[in-house]
Amino acid sequence: MRKMKWTDIQSCRRVHLLDMMRREALKRLPRTRPRDPDEERALSQIVQTRWERWLASGKLVILEPRHWRLRLGSKSEEISR
Repeated sequence: MRKMKWTDIQSCRRVHLLDMMRREALKRLPRTRPRDPDEERALSQIVQTRWERWLASGKLVILEPRHWRLRLGSKSEEISR
């Protein structure tokens, strides 16, 4: 049976990982674990507050029920849905 040092194995794996990162072959996978209910509530509240602030400031204009316009900065950065 061939013997190897643990540090040698780790260094080989690190070289392989760095090579994959350099080639952009390593992609981040989507989240599979459900969010904590408190975290979900907090994120929803943050989004709702931001949406209301944009409506009040005029950055967000609702054109139709499913169409809206969001002005982030200059005219070139305008997003329409």
